[in-house]
Amino acid sequence: EGSGDVLTDPKRFCVVGSGPAGMYATDRLLAHYGRDARVDIVERLPTPFGLVRSGVAPDHAGTKAVTNRFGGILADPRVTFLGNVALGRDVHVADLAPRYHATVLAYGAEGDRRLDVPGEDLSGVYSAREFVGWYNGDPTCVRALDGAMTESLARSDGDTAVIFGLGNVAVDCARVLLKRPEHLADTDICQHALRTLQTSTVRRVVMVGRRGVAQGAFSPKELRELLSLPGVKVTVDLAELELAPEDEADLAAQRPRRRAFEAISKAVTAPPATGVGDGRSDDRELVLKFL
Repeated sequence: EGSGDVLTDPKRFCVVGSGPAGMYATDRLLAHYGRDARVDIVERLPTPFGLVRSGVAPDHAGTKAVTNRFGGILADPRVTFLGNVALGRDVHVADLAPRYHATVLAYGAEGDRRLDVPGEDLSGVYSAREFVGWYNGDPTCVRALDGAMTESLARSDGDTAVIFGLGNVAVDCARVLLKRPEHLADTDICQHALRTLQTSTVRRVVMVGRRGVAQGAFSPKELRELLSLPGVKVTVDLAELELAPEDEADLAAQRPRRRAFEAISKAVTAPPATGVGDGRSDDRELVLKFL
């Protein structure tokens, strides 16, 4: 709560962060307090909408459609957007308290979840946040990584990228790397990333999970989209698809995981997707490894 310096009418609020949490919080404040509400949205980046803008894959335009609703919230005359203002750098919570009836901290984690393994800081090793931010145009990631990413993806001494993780973000990263650039050109991908991917020498992506196939965190829909990419051969060691009794129990209890397992099994045993083995020099391969 603010101090006695706050005006009692209208009700003034500060929302820190303009991602989905911040936008939905703003929407609720406007609905609850009506015409008396005034909301200032403080955002570290110059653009709003957080991970909807910088985290959703560029070829998933439907997921980004929620920005239409968020844009309507920002257009409300009771709302002021303050971009390029970082909490802790440009303004502090102690500065906000006397000026608002309440401050809502709706920003997400900005750091990476490190693996703490040898080699994690070597050249060519990137976190998912960095890679996704780079191809989606997050200015912090682009400034820090654009040159290095171009060098990493266009190496003449290798054609393989390795992704640790089996969640939907890992699936997004693999799909962006394996999808032919001409199929990305009409998506929401940033032009600097498209230019780099057009010169990329990556033809093989290895996804490594630290557990078995029954514990993969990817959702069936996103996984099937990856497995059905034209021109991409799917390779899995069949021994890694063998299920222990506890795996069978996991799959029986969780239908999405069962469907994901079935999608992998089908992709491995089905004929190659159109484009594979047609003599093109850019035929690609997805390798799934389960430890």
